[in-house]
Amino acid sequence: TLSCLQDMGELAGMFPDLVQGSSSGVSWTLKMLDLSLNWGLKMASPGSLQGLRVEILNLRGTQLGAVAVKALGLEKLDVLYAQTATAELAAETVAHFELQGLTVERSKIGYISQEALASCRSLEILGLSGTGLTELPPGFLAAMPRLRRLDLSGNRLQITTLCRNETGDASGLTTLNLSGNGLSTLPPATFSCVPRLRELLLPYNQLLSLEGHLFQDLQQLETLNLDKNPLLNLGKSWLAALPALTTLSLLDTQILRSPDPGFWGAKSLHTLSLRLPALDAPAVLSL
Repeated sequence: TLSCLQDMGELAGMFPDLVQGSSSGVSWTLKMLDLSLNWGLKMASPGSLQGLRVEILNLRGTQLGAVAVKALGLEKLDVLYAQTATAELAAETVAHFELQGLTVERSKIGYISQEALASCRSLEILGLSGTGLTELPPGFLAAMPRLRRLDLSGNRLQITTLCRNETGDASGLTTLNLSGNGLSTLPPATFSCVPRLRELLLPYNQLLSLEGHLFQDLQQLETLNLDKNPLLNLGKSWLAALPALTTLSLLDTQILRSPDPGFWGAKSLHTLSLRLPALDAPAVLSL
């Protein structure tokens, strides 16, 4: 990392036994190949890493697009981290390696086509933080039946598109990050297609009010983070719909100024994070 590599092909010269054709004739398997912060890295000579097996390839902080990885000749690749200014989802790379994980944070994707989405069935982890997304294509989650972790933070999403699925199939998603999307409201059916969700991250939004029926489909949710939201109006017993909730974070919110903070009903809650306001009168908190 933080070196002066310009071409991934240089690795074959430095470590000739990494690739096929070595004296043993057996290719290596790397747990991780981390080339992050090689700012000048922008080339991937075709076939230069022929036969190499890599579990995790990290290209954050390079100029090398995720699409270029396909030409290297890798025998196997499971997880890819990339960070370029290229408008791409790298769907061809996902399909070629049947990737389990793809993160293309701070890449200017902006829009995901149905054609690209159709190539992503193998993904279990997808990171799209800061990619300029404003909406998700129909059937987004249904197109990735193995998906378990999804990071959509730092975008400007119209979140009503998350569960816009004509088939009505439920997703197996367990972790969803929607922080920093400027969300001010969440319609009742927002999470209707993710009943297996265990972790929901919603900090750095503009949520003013929450009602219990919003969470009625999240019976398995264990962790809820609502830091940095105004939260001025809360429905009575708004947490009662979350029987499995164990961890709740409400740092830098206005929840304690609500007439009834409404913690009743969260019967499994054991970790609560709050910042007490600087008030003349003592705060009264019913738990």
